[in-house]
Amino acid sequence: MTGLRPACLLSFQKSSYEDFEGLLASYRPCFGCKGISVFRLSEGREFVLLLFYRREAMEAALGRRESRELLQELGYKSEETLGEMLECLRARMRVRKSFPHEVGLFLGYPPADVRGFIEHGGQGFACAGYWKVYSHEEEARKLFRLYAECSQIFCTQLEHGAAFAELVQAV
Repeated sequence: MTGLRPACLLSFQKSSYEDFEGLLASYRPCFGCKGISVFRLSEGREFVLLLFYRREAMEAALGRRESRELLQELGYKSEETLGEMLECLRARMRVRKSFPHEVGLFLGYPPADVRGFIEHGGQGFACAGYWKVYSHEEEARKLFRLYAECSQIFCTQLEHGAAFAELVQAV
């Protein structure tokens, strides 16, 4: 939400809100004016998994040569639009009943680490934080520290009464 990554994935328990759909609709103008789109990646009776993303940043992340190659190996087509790729990801989640590993590419994880996770079955990684790292460990550790600091500041400001809409950054 702060613009450090192209996307974030959040799960909501719908019954925790009096009117979840109304609340989400009330935030759409805030998200829109700050360049954030919302995509329902998965939904059941009780939970919904939403992908909040910045179109240009996600297109750039998925457009990297390494990302495109890996996505093609996994069945995505090179000419697909971002919307079609998101639909494909949603369909793969439905079929697999779990997270397809390429979701990391959509979240901005380094393609080498997503490939490493797939090839090594989640084992043999150099370090783990927001994802399992197979290459460029020091860069990843710096990012993990930055993400943790940002999350802490964001949550602290929310706890002290800052409005969510004020904390979401436009980039």
